[in-house]
Amino acid sequence: MKNSFIKFLSAFYFLLFFAWEISAAPKKTPRGQEDWRSLQKAKTAFEANDFGAAVRLAEQARELRIKTAQWQTHVLDESLKNSKVRRAGDSIERVLPILKELNFSDAIGIVSEYVERYGADFFSKSYSNLIAFVAEREHYPEADFLLGKIYRLEGEYNAALNYMKNAYNYAVNLDVPLEKFDILYELAGLYRDLGNFDEYEKYLLVIASEDSVFTSKGYVEALLHVVNSDAPDSLEKFFLLYRCDDPVGLKAFADLGKLYMEENEIERALKFNAFASIVAVTKIENVLSQRTNGFRYSDFRNLLSLCSAHDDIVEWGIKNNVWELFCCLADSAAVSGKIQFSTSLFRILSETSPVDYWKNYASERIIR
Repeated sequence: MKNSFIKFLSAFYFLLFFAWEISAAPKKTPRGQEDWRSLQKAKTAFEANDFGAAVRLAEQARELRIKTAQWQTHVLDESLKNSKVRRAGDSIERVLPILKELNFSDAIGIVSEYVERYGADFFSKSYSNLIAFVAEREHYPEADFLLGKIYRLEGEYNAALNYMKNAYNYAVNLDVPLEKFDILYELAGLYRDLGNFDEYEKYLLVIASEDSVFTSKGYVEALLHVVNSDAPDSLEKFFLLYRCDDPVGLKAFADLGKLYMEENEIERALKFNAFASIVAVTKIENVLSQRTNGFRYSDFRNLLSLCSAHDDIVEWGIKNNVWELFCCLADSAAVSGKIQFSTSLFRILSETSPVDYWKNYASERIIR
């Protein structure tokens, strides 16, 4: 009798624990309540200047991302409890067919999603690496980035920095990898607002370091050699011989050149202003080539003259400080003693810069 009662209690507690484990297991997010939907609503609220709703919806997106990552990790961990899956080893290529054989549809869907998005090589073809990566997906950098922007606008810089740093630390989770640079620019801007120019410089340099042309020592040395030659034709050689297409780094190089001029680090200022100017000219040349049949770069004066006929190019240049950048290049060359290069550049800018302010600035700076 006593043994029967003990067996009954054991069975009861086992069933109770089993029921609790099932109820405590992470649940799949219902269709229509995905994290990206909440984030999209948060962005819409942000654009409408409804910051309260934007914060609430962005935080909701973060919570939903956590739940999704926890559920996906749980599903993959559970698959490893099956002996066939374990015997398949750690290779994704060997595990996936077993998951299909066992009809583990949720696990199949999760593995297929990440392999299609990143490729098996991203995980070193390892199933355990994929599971570890999925667990880290609970961090939602897009939501953190939006929250950081909101708190910056509200003047809550410490909160903004926390969210921005979190977004940058988990940038690998970004759906659009290039958004990492938006995060870096925001971090740099935050530190500039706080007057911390060491950190401002640090994050701009991170952006600059992503440009493989800039980090190629030979390229930059060749670029500066032309400037430093200070020959009568050095300016035209400079803009004729070199090109660099960098869709994200232009502002970072220009901002660093300006920073180094302000800090009287003239050699570094010339280096960054020179490289930024080549990036800017490359961009302008590409746009004009697409719009004008038969367009071919002839000289810097003609390039600037053509810019004035395109309002969007002029506005792009204002937004990205390009017209100021060319003056900064001339200034840094002048302070470096490259008078012919500087005077030639200032003279062209004084005649053809699309913005009157920088045209007048260049005119005043010409060394006569």
